[in-house]
Amino acid sequence: MKQLALAPALCLLALTAWTAENDADAKRFPSPDKKLEYRIKDEGGAEIVKVKTGEAVLDLKEAAETALATESGRVLWAPDSRRFAFNYRAGGRYYTCSVYELAGAEWKALPDFETKAKAVEEAITRCERMRLKELGLPKGASRRRINDTWKVHRWIDVDTLEVFAYSEGSYGVKKKGEEDIEAFGCGILFTAKCDNKGGWKILRLRETSEGELERLLEGD
Repeated sequence: MKQLALAPALCLLALTAWTAENDADAKRFPSPDKKLEYRIKDEGGAEIVKVKTGEAVLDLKEAAETALATESGRVLWAPDSRRFAFNYRAGGRYYTCSVYELAGAEWKALPDFETKAKAVEEAITRCERMRLKELGLPKGASRRRINDTWKVHRWIDVDTLEVFAYSEGSYGVKKKGEEDIEAFGCGILFTAKCDNKGGWKILRLRETSEGELERLLEGD
């Protein structure tokens, strides 16, 4: 009878171990050439390592900042394995990304989209002003941040990637003597091309449709 009672427990332990192993495999994000992969470190943080030896080639400083960034991190490789994007969650409703490329024998970060993509910021601002006008609110209306997202959506080719930027906020709106809270977000999808000199330039950008917006925000 004791042996029969132990059987379900042993099965549960085996299932738990199998699940943990598969979860770890899913977090490795191997490069297309199968030479590199993402690895979460036991002591915290994450790195890019050589598959064969486990030797670290790049310590991801973003992942070292919080456990949230490490656990939410996702790596998207360029087709030739010379570049990759690291999407991660940096706060409660804040998602951002970094892009790295192999320069000689060293991995280096490209300029940050969130602070350097001025054309995208301007497009989001224009979109927000239009929404404010539709609501009958002044340009300087008080805004409460709800969500900010910058993430690489996909690699188009070895040098070109598509990036999604989104900003959502809420505003107090007076209607019939009462104040309601109105919230809206503006999404921009843009294409950036790496220049092989440690930089990138925006080729085109556009506002997303409602259907696109829902799909692009999935998983955040």
